[in-house]
Amino acid sequence: VNPAGAAAIALCGLSRDPAAGPVAWLILCLGLYVAIPLAAIPLVRHRLTGPDPGPERRFTDIYDPAPEARQLLLTAGVSIYGLSAGLLWALEAPAPYLWAATTFLCAATVVWGVNRLWKISIHTTGAGGAAGLLMISGAPGWPLAIGLPLTVAWARWVLGAHNAAQVVSGALLGALVAFGCQVLTL
Repeated sequence: VNPAGAAAIALCGLSRDPAAGPVAWLILCLGLYVAIPLAAIPLVRHRLTGPDPGPERRFTDIYDPAPEARQLLLTAGVSIYGLSAGLLWALEAPAPYLWAATTFLCAATVVWGVNRLWKISIHTTGAGGAAGLLMISGAPGWPLAIGLPLTVAWARWVLGAHNAAQVVSGALLGALVAFGCQVLTL
């Protein structure tokens, strides 16, 4: 679940851009990108641990899971983002939502691929992408978006889930993907 992404969707939808369309699009996107991923987490946890795994196999740390759990979470996320983006494109959603959906899908897919060789922070990738979406769209309060990847990177580093290279590269990746996807969708 990407709170930064949810904020980006909401603020892009509420931006000054009249292309954002009715609030129903905002509600649909929040459902696709917040509610469904949130519901998927217990399913992934069950898949990894079974109904009663015992204390040694419990999947308790969703914020810094073991490599196989991380890969399964990323696979589930990319799948959900892909289906959600496909649905929005098929329904001809307003451009700001297509941009956000394409950004989330592309960034998660890159992290999924990179994760096979090197651990990169999906959290800072999401925060960097959200900051990019907010800054480029000129959404209300966009200057505050600059602090988003910094705050998330600091939290991931303090938790010991990532090192400096992993959080910085994640934030830069997210912002670059947001910029690149803008060219494709707007």
